[in-house]
Amino acid sequence: MTSIRENSIDLLRACAIALVITAHTVLAYGAPPNLAPLQLGGTGVDLFFVLSGWLLGGQLSREYMRTGAINLQRFWVRRWMRTLPAYYAVLTLTFLQQLITYPEKPLRLDYLAFLQNYADTLPYFSVSWSLCVEEHFYLLIGPAIIFLGAIGRWRWGIVALLLAAPFIFRQLGWYGSLEETHVRIDGCMLGVALAVCRDRLPKAWNALAKMAPALAGTALLLYLGSYAGRWFPSLGMPRLDIGAYAVIFASILLFANRSPGIQSKLYVPGSRYIALRAYSLYLLHPEVLALLKRFGGDLPFPLFYAIAWAGSCLLAEALYRMIEKPFMDARDRFKFEMSR
Repeated sequence: MTSIRENSIDLLRACAIALVITAHTVLAYGAPPNLAPLQLGGTGVDLFFVLSGWLLGGQLSREYMRTGAINLQRFWVRRWMRTLPAYYAVLTLTFLQQLITYPEKPLRLDYLAFLQNYADTLPYFSVSWSLCVEEHFYLLIGPAIIFLGAIGRWRWGIVALLLAAPFIFRQLGWYGSLEETHVRIDGCMLGVALAVCRDRLPKAWNALAKMAPALAGTALLLYLGSYAGRWFPSLGMPRLDIGAYAVIFASILLFANRSPGIQSKLYVPGSRYIALRAYSLYLLHPEVLALLKRFGGDLPFPLFYAIAWAGSCLLAEALYRMIEKPFMDARDRFKFEMSR
């Protein structure tokens, strides 16, 4: 049985992958004008970032509060056994496909080290840019919490500066693309900030929890307004900064987790199934869309969309059962995985 805490996270994770798959399906279908605004669903990756920050930031913050330290080896191996096997399995198949299709072109080795989001272009496996942001976040978050815990009274000023840094970098144009980690990590950091607030600043958390309905309602209106502005340009709706989407999703996360009562009401049948396979769905849905784009472009969009989901779920189920879940289960065999 899913715990009430997991209900809210499962629902949000399922929403995130649904937004992304919808956006990419519309693009694969040719993005006709009546559907093109749905490509805004690509911001689902920012919801993934917020969720990562909330879950991992909370986990590490509580460990630091409890023990005065963080077992970085334990954390990193746990993360890598969760993310790397499936990633490298899909990357290997992608490399093989490239060798067969374009034997004259050298393989891009930056994909092996999660550096491709700083390259000029992503000729294949284009969704992997967000995985780079996540992996960089995994490397940074543990040492960052240890550092901030050791510097005393200056920590909150540094936290504020870190939260503002991606926005500042974007405004100054200090980036090659908006897929680079230093200008796209807002969501991860906001998620961490919320988790730390909940665990270490109960008065501030309670104040935020009281405002959560208003904040989440405003956030949802802004998000839906972004869609409306794309469908009806005459409305003159301003385009939101990437950081605004991080704040929108952080506000919704706050509402969804402000109390056990709210969390318990957020169970939606099927959300846990989708949430558990969200990573595999993210990795493999582009392959299904590539086939559909080639052979199913004349289908009505509802059928195109349904086949995209069915094919993605089928491939994701195989990847989840054959690689992702076995490696997750294997983590418990490492001694440093035991709770401290």
